[in-house]
Amino acid sequence: MVTQDTAMPRHKPKTGRSQHDSHSSRRGADKAVTGSSSNEETTVKEKENPLAWKLISSSQMSDLEPLTVDLAQKALAEILQLKQYEHSMKEGILLDYYVSGFLWAKEQTFTILQISAFMTLLNVILENINDKHLPLLDNLKELSKLMTEVSQSSSDITRGVEFFTVDQSKAIINYMKISVFQHYRLYEFLFHHTPDLKILDTQLEVEVIKSADPFPSPLEESLFWDIYSSYILQQPTEEAEPEVVQETEEEMEVKDSTTEDALACYNMDDVTSMLSQVTGEMLSNIQNEISEKLQKQEEAFTTRINKLKKP
Repeated sequence: MVTQDTAMPRHKPKTGRSQHDSHSSRRGADKAVTGSSSNEETTVKEKENPLAWKLISSSQMSDLEPLTVDLAQKALAEILQLKQYEHSMKEGILLDYYVSGFLWAKEQTFTILQISAFMTLLNVILENINDKHLPLLDNLKELSKLMTEVSQSSSDITRGVEFFTVDQSKAIINYMKISVFQHYRLYEFLFHHTPDLKILDTQLEVEVIKSADPFPSPLEESLFWDIYSSYILQQPTEEAEPEVVQETEEEMEVKDSTTEDALACYNMDDVTSMLSQVTGEMLSNIQNEISEKLQKQEEAFTTRINKLKKP
């Protein structure tokens, strides 16, 4: 009996240990499940396009997508902080680079997310030239590395439509070759060389005739004629206006009378004879010119025929 009593308490702690071990194993299993789920979430996050929404946000891209060429150029200038593109050659070239890439991506019917990733790719290639000073071969390697990260592959099924297809990747590489890498030396010169500024200053002496009026002429003041004639130019008095009108009317009457007197001395026969004389002279001159041209052409043809007859 003593042995049984001593055995009983020994058996109870064993069962307690087994229950504790079962609880700990369950907790470990729960931790393993949560750990696996967190790893799956991280892998899903890693499978998203790594270049999307880096340079241009989703709201900005949705606003850019329906715009025309001019409006898209202005919007990209504001987004990329290229406010002096109309006066600075460097900013104008960069803006043209981004606008051309954006329009090309729209022509390829990329999605908004793919266009954003492509714009980030354009920016990364330029940063490699500007900041990292990468040579051409190293920048090509960087492009191939980025394209493997953002392109779909048969081995990785988790990559969806936000990644580029094989045909799209080939088109992007061809576009980068034509737009950037064929002009690589020019982009290096754009970023790493400052152009010489030449300021041409010329002094001109302009002599202006002094005006009799107390105010200068409108060209010196850069005024429009309407303002100058309304407010500065001295207007003539009202009494002088009818005199000018009367003079003009008298002149018109004199002109009418002179024209009537000049035509009154001719009759119909004189006019017809004059017209026939003038037309006859004109026709004779035209006939002489035509005959001279025909004679020259005849002489040219005869010389050619003579050359052909010679052995």
